[in-house]
Amino acid sequence: MSRKQSQKSKLSAQNLALPKSLWKFYFKYAVPGSWGALIAWAVFFFIVSMDGVLFPNFQRWFVALFENPVPNGMTFMGHAMSTVMLIVALLLLIDISALARDVFRARWAPLVSNRIWTQLSDYVHDQSISFWTGRMAGKVHTQILYVTKGFEAIVDFWRIVCLFAVVALNMGLIFSINTYVAIMFAIVFVFRAIYSWVMVKPMNKAAKDYSSANSDVSGKSVDSISNFSVVKLFAGTARERAYLEPSRQRAIKSHKYKFYVQRWFWGFPMILWDVCYGITLLLCAWLYTQGKITVAEIVFTNSVFFTVMGTIGQIVNQIPNITDTLGAASRAYEELSVPMDVVDMPNAAQLHVTCGDIEFRNVSFKYKRKWVLRNFNLHIKCGERVGLVGASGAGKTTLVNLLMRFYDPNAGEILIDGQNIKNVTQNSLRNSIAFIPQEPTMFNRTLRENIEYGKPGATMSEIRRASKRAAAHDFIMDTDKKYDSMVGDRGIKLSGGQRQRVAIARAFLKDAPILVLDEATSALDSQTEVAIQKSFDELASGRTTLAIAHRLSTLRNMNKIVVMKNGRIIEYGHHDELLRRRGEYARLWKMQSGGFLQEDNQ
Repeated sequence: MSRKQSQKSKLSAQNLALPKSLWKFYFKYAVPGSWGALIAWAVFFFIVSMDGVLFPNFQRWFVALFENPVPNGMTFMGHAMSTVMLIVALLLLIDISALARDVFRARWAPLVSNRIWTQLSDYVHDQSISFWTGRMAGKVHTQILYVTKGFEAIVDFWRIVCLFAVVALNMGLIFSINTYVAIMFAIVFVFRAIYSWVMVKPMNKAAKDYSSANSDVSGKSVDSISNFSVVKLFAGTARERAYLEPSRQRAIKSHKYKFYVQRWFWGFPMILWDVCYGITLLLCAWLYTQGKITVAEIVFTNSVFFTVMGTIGQIVNQIPNITDTLGAASRAYEELSVPMDVVDMPNAAQLHVTCGDIEFRNVSFKYKRKWVLRNFNLHIKCGERVGLVGASGAGKTTLVNLLMRFYDPNAGEILIDGQNIKNVTQNSLRNSIAFIPQEPTMFNRTLRENIEYGKPGATMSEIRRASKRAAAHDFIMDTDKKYDSMVGDRGIKLSGGQRQRVAIARAFLKDAPILVLDEATSALDSQTEVAIQKSFDELASGRTTLAIAHRLSTLRNMNKIVVMKNGRIIEYGHHDELLRRRGEYARLWKMQSGGFLQEDNQ
């Protein structure tokens, strides 16, 4: 195994299960490698936050210069100079710390975001097919984005810690000046803390509900927009609006509720603060008349009040942001971190295909509560070309999905050259199979990149050779930028036949020993089918081939045709042989209309 394959296997092993806790995920995958920069950022962030303690003291120290007598032997300017220099030095320390804080954040923030995004992207790419059933790609993308942004909440969280420290230190300084003012501050602060604690739960719920509703709207909207051609074809603009409207209304309702909860979270305490400020001013005036407080201390108290009030306001404003961000991230992570249904065995071996012998041995599989296959047996010999025929629901596609190990059978085993596919890595299994579906998937990339996907790192000459074998080279050379032409979203710039040729070129380039065709020509016109069938015949030469077809004429050259019904094999043999038997295959052949297999209504 190459070093690259070993790293990929290790990554897949890591992806078998993600931590249940969002924070455990962050500390396991996001933080390692950035601890130093993260800690340095936190230290400098704390130093910068101390300006909330220093600024009131700057005013206190400066006003005290005019109240207190000048020490003997010093001029007033000389006495003031030391205080001014101290203030300037502390201001410079804050400025330098702010610069260092931003530098260290620039070092860890993009790396952490990239690690989170990469890990979750790899995880969902490795997920079982069942994970994607009922999920929309747009919603999954939004959920990964939420989890990635969730770590940014650490910035707001640490800011709150620093702000609490500012409040606590200012409270301690106020206690040293006047107990009455400090007690009033403490009472209001404790009330605010209790009020915040009580409001956290409804705020979290509101944030999660909004996140869920917003993800739902995003997923459905992307699905609707990505199928714009169908919408236009069926004049479905009004239908799409009606389809999206309930989700949009749910999002609006949850957004309004979240907004109201947040407003109550900070609105009522702010009114209390304003009343308390008036009481503080009156208290300071009374204490001055009693000679219990100086002008410098009054200035300090007034400055501390606004600092503390502003700090509490920042805390109040930050908590909804944190609950929003973490609520969305937590909900998204719960949905993304679903355990995989299909995983590699510990220390799974690489699949080694010598000739491509395939055997389904007593295979049983059920989807939900319905059995699709029961004790199914099929042997496909090395290099043999086998066609699967049967009405919809017969179990043909299920066989392919089991062979590709998109699902695991409930019982029995599938062998390739005598190796149980459950005991080998999924990557080595799928690297040994070239699969061409009815609707080939295209990335919104260049033609060259789409073909190269069959063999990463392939040379241009290899890509051209594969394209010529697939009869794709000519139409590619007719495009504006040749092999560098973009194919559009899901290959929308290409015709169905052109997409099939690109898929065939990709399969030629992959050069896998096993070929699987899943109704690969049923969506094409007869002329295009005939042309592409020649490419299929060349591609299948020397390879073990399994082909599903509704158009039975495409199976005439198969070594063996297997007829399935209700998950069982009811006939098998060559085309002419099956016609002579006048059994199910012959009946299906007679049902052909334009070469297609009609639905079995019996």
